[in-house]
Amino acid sequence: MKMNTVGIVTPINKDEMKKLLEETKETLATDHLDKNNETKFAVVNMWKIRKTALVTSSMRRRSF
Repeated sequence: MKMNTVGIVTPINKDEMKKLLEETKETLATDHLDKNNETKFAVVNMWKIRKTALVTSSMRRRSF
């Protein structure tokens, strides 16, 4: 019978841990955003979310 086990997680040395935890500076490319094509959340969007949730929940109840 096999008594040896192999762990899923391999240990990380200090240098690799330091690289993973290093903070990087990132910037957003705001120059490339199209201001005219910006979508806004409206009442219609809320109505659609509510409608799909009601339909989905009623379909779940009927499937049993």
